[in-house]
Amino acid sequence: MDLNELYQEIQDRLRKQLALIIGTGSSISVDFDFGMGALESHLKSVIPMVVKGNKQAESEWKLVLENLDRKVDFENSLNVVKSDFLLESIIAETGKHVAKVSYKNISKISIGNIPIIALFERLKHALSYTNPIIDIITPNYDLIIENALSHCQIDYNDGFYGGIQKKFDWGESEQLFNRIENNSKTGKIYPKVYPHIRLHKVHGSLNYFVKNENVYRNDSLSYFESIDDYERFIITPGETKHKRIVENRHFYLEMDKAIDRARTYLFIGYGFNDIDIDKKICQNINQVSHRAVIVTKDLIGNAKTILDKNPEIIAISDNYNGGATIRYKGTELEHNKPIWQIDEFANEIL
Repeated sequence: MDLNELYQEIQDRLRKQLALIIGTGSSISVDFDFGMGALESHLKSVIPMVVKGNKQAESEWKLVLENLDRKVDFENSLNVVKSDFLLESIIAETGKHVAKVSYKNISKISIGNIPIIALFERLKHALSYTNPIIDIITPNYDLIIENALSHCQIDYNDGFYGGIQKKFDWGESEQLFNRIENNSKTGKIYPKVYPHIRLHKVHGSLNYFVKNENVYRNDSLSYFESIDDYERFIITPGETKHKRIVENRHFYLEMDKAIDRARTYLFIGYGFNDIDIDKKICQNINQVSHRAVIVTKDLIGNAKTILDKNPEIIAISDNYNGGATIRYKGTELEHNKPIWQIDEFANEIL
């Protein structure tokens, strides 16, 4: 298959019912400090002081550091965490770190210096009353996707509704996008869904909070590093996150539906380290009716294994020679442009 045929295949795939899975690679394009490496460094520097005096937390954090010293990845290193105090400390410090990095970049973000905007501008034209919904699934805590969508004047629903402190309820939030139309010829009234993005922040968000066992969204509190009376709704890496996912399974039902509804998955800067997302998607990719495109700097995590098992996936990554490598059906094609960068991908192919 030549380059033009590949372009056509990608374009055809993205015209079908689409779900975007956006990882930290998208946020790193704004500031590298949004990445897991920077978070790891932050936790290493502050957690020893935060947990000092709590024997169980100190002991478990020591095991985390030993895992990291043995080159175990950050997510699996945190699997030893069982202490509620240590987990709560990691959640609080993760929130502080993401808030600090977000505030540092607030000027850049507010003027739209966000590469993924180039993709959203093109996807905007795919939204219509006949194709009213595109799903975005992300484990990212920051608000870069929300800002990018707003710059493109694309409405989105993340499952919350209400005033300054929004409540979580997908059924209620969806009512905001339902319209009643009157057919001028027949006089009949019929419902329509207003075109929009459904945003699934499956590991929580900088503006999501827990109080009295309820999840709220309060944008006005997003960039504060410390907030009294509220706990950020953030699910950190490691096995402990799966416990919290099970406890809050209703929070993920719409993501499950989005994965099943999609016919094409577009992975952007995604590391394939989130079992709760990957397992369900990989079950669908194995079916003939589903297709996938990966756009990322490096094929990390379980990406290469998934590619080997599913050669129909089109994967675009950095070739470290100023361009990109495109993998498809067991073959590799070199490209002289860095189309692994999402703005380059959008401008070149879409």
